[in-house]
Amino acid sequence: MSLSISRRAPACLLPVVLIQSITLHAAEPATPRTVTLDECLRRVTERSLELKAGTYKTEAAVNRAKQASRPVNPRLTTEVENVAGSGAVEGVDAAETTVAVSQEIELGDKRRHRTAVAEAETALSRAEQEARLRVLLFETRRAALAVLSAQEKVLLAEETLALVRETEEVALAREQAGKATVLETERARAETAKAEIEREARKAEQRDTLRDLAVCWGETEPSFDAVDGSLEAPPAALPPLDALLVQAAQNPDLLAADAQARTCEARINTERSARIPNLELSAGMRRFEETGDFGFVAGVGVELPLFTRTMDGVHAAEADAEAARLEAVATRLKYESRIRQLYARMETMTARNVRLKEAVVPVSERALTLVRQAHKQGKVGYLDVLEARRTLMETRLRLIEIVTDYNGLRIELDRLTNTSSSSF
Repeated sequence: MSLSISRRAPACLLPVVLIQSITLHAAEPATPRTVTLDECLRRVTERSLELKAGTYKTEAAVNRAKQASRPVNPRLTTEVENVAGSGAVEGVDAAETTVAVSQEIELGDKRRHRTAVAEAETALSRAEQEARLRVLLFETRRAALAVLSAQEKVLLAEETLALVRETEEVALAREQAGKATVLETERARAETAKAEIEREARKAEQRDTLRDLAVCWGETEPSFDAVDGSLEAPPAALPPLDALLVQAAQNPDLLAADAQARTCEARINTERSARIPNLELSAGMRRFEETGDFGFVAGVGVELPLFTRTMDGVHAAEADAEAARLEAVATRLKYESRIRQLYARMETMTARNVRLKEAVVPVSERALTLVRQAHKQGKVGYLDVLEARRTLMETRLRLIEIVTDYNGLRIELDRLTNTSSSSF
């Protein structure tokens, strides 16, 4: 809205014009800020602190793998003998100075096994990051579904309030015409007050769900007022169960469990190779201060595995690997059982949704229409209208809850079967 003031307008009218302009701006309804599901998923992918932390963990694992593939560094040593003694070795005239370079030679393919463990840990970190992403997307979709369900309940509460107010007006008109008592009017007013309280409660519930959704990507206060979309009705038929079970094999949680088992198995070879002692080769030059001569020095060293090179580390690694393998199998069995359970529940909800939508809701709507017409004509009392309206609204609320529960189960099924979807 633009504000233009004539140059000929008296100065005393300027405050009035400004106040009117501000009032008009304030009276304009604010446009609801909506967000789509795709936008929600994009925000959580870009802003989630958990995902950023996981990225750094994977980067650290990659660098550890690079470090593990490198050989042991050589060692430079300097040694001075026969100094600051007594007699013939007094001072530094009889000193012998040795400068040598030594290199530890890893035996038993230690570096290869060490690298294999580090690479397995990197693969595990990537699998865990993918599983973390899937969980966050799953939680975001569920939170968006909760907002959508709350919005539908708000609309239903507002529709209920409109019907109650209409009934109250009819009751008041009947009372004024002497066709009804004041008791009927008071009951209608009480129902109107209850409907207003219910509407405010539904709006408060919607605000809570908006906050829960915003928290998914780190917002303490939502920057939007609603989610754009609608509740999807259950389909006529579900995909084949066997196909869903096959898809579940690629679930990131299962892949992470397998990666954990492979990492533990790789540690077994590392522990076995650690039992083989390494060699240390050294070579250098020695200078004799008395004569000024030089001599070549060489040596070979080996660790004596008397105390620490036992089978305890190997046994521990084997136990860890067996535990990880059993946990991976248990996770697969649990996921398969959950998929079958979800599938059965979704089939049941599909049948219930069809019965409510095609049979119960239309009958309840027709009954309310007939009762309202009869009430206006004075053929039935207010309690009949109240009962018919309550039956319809409870049925429609139940329909919203069934569709919400169905979509919640479908979202969980998508997560378990590793199915990507941009719908609720």
